[in-house]
Amino acid sequence: MARSRERRSADARVLRAPVALVTVLLLAAARVRTAHAQEPAAPAQQPAAADTAAATDEVVDAGRKIFHGKGTCHACHGDQLQGGPIAPSLRGPKWRHIDGTFEAILQRVRGGYPGSVMVSHPGGIDDAQTIQVATYVWAVSQGKTKP
Repeated sequence: MARSRERRSADARVLRAPVALVTVLLLAAARVRTAHAQEPAAPAQQPAAADTAAATDEVVDAGRKIFHGKGTCHACHGDQLQGGPIAPSLRGPKWRHIDGTFEAILQRVRGGYPGSVMVSHPGGIDDAQTIQVATYVWAVSQGKTKP
């Protein structure tokens, strides 16, 4: 009798693992489906963008440090902004989803790109840092600085 109870207990444990795994997978799939089904929120009004004439060496260098550091931008766009399998080149003059103006670059950094790995404020950077990153990317794409 004790052996029969042990066997039923072992059988139950063997069945629990796959059931738990299937449950987790179904919950994850439902979450992904829900996330894709939601309409992207309208971008919030942002403060005015910095004038590209103010693209000083200091602002470009600060943007470079954020792009290659806290912003984690280089992980997808490459160390030379050359792009790769995950994200497009940022070297211009042709752009995949935007026109390459400073304003469009800034909007993309602040708003992300729904349905992709490009998130709003990558790496948790703040609005001031988004201006610095956009200035750096714009300056590289215009040939005004090197990556």
